[in-house]
Amino acid sequence: MIAQETITTTAPETTDAVLTLRRASPDDRGALIAMYLDFEPKGACLGLPPRKEPQLWLDNLSAFPNFVVVSGSRIVAHAALCDDGESAEVAVFVHQDFRNRCLGKRLLVELIDEARRKRLKRIWGMTELDNVPMLRLARSLGFSPGADPREFFLTL
Repeated sequence: MIAQETITTTAPETTDAVLTLRRASPDDRGALIAMYLDFEPKGACLGLPPRKEPQLWLDNLSAFPNFVVVSGSRIVAHAALCDDGESAEVAVFVHQDFRNRCLGKRLLVELIDEARRKRLKRIWGMTELDNVPMLRLARSLGFSPGADPREFFLTL
């Protein structure tokens, strides 16, 4: 299980940033809400993240494994593995100021690892067709397309 992983990355603007990937804790609630209130595009995929009241959505996610990437005191990326004991939906969100740094890949790999630790049989996700980076990322990690072209799945 991941305790904490430090990620050193160079931003597209050539600014160095040290980022930390770790399991989310209840203390992260305020920083997660702040990230989603500033998240663009709002409601990017199937209405997620929600445009209003992200705290209600986060309350629902709190029952599942959640991971965050932190820069200083700011959460800049969030992922959750919503499982039912046999399979799980993956959700990965990276704040627009921190995209193109492989954070989505790091988070999705952590979700795959968590699913294996939980001995799940299958994980899946769904995104909009125009989210080509996520679809490409899923394929690169071994996910297969679903019947719905927005869906991708991985048998573990």
